[in-house]
Amino acid sequence: MKVKILKKCTIGMGRNMYQGEEHDIPDRIAEKLINREYAQAAAAPKPKATKPKAPKKTNRAVSKVATPEDE
Repeated sequence: MKVKILKKCTIGMGRNMYQGEEHDIPDRIAEKLINREYAQAAAAPKPKATKPKAPKKTNRAVSKVATPEDE
């Protein structure tokens, strides 16, 4: 489970965690940190809005193709 740390803490896996960091840790440990108010569940990042593509403004169509004459 991904959590955001609210207070400096240490977990039993030999890791120090500092305020503002986000970590992916096992669910059981994450629930304990959340219950003790050391962390909160990290929100999933919002998908970026995509703009619709504008139509091309150039017209590259060829009106007449010149071909070489037979010799």
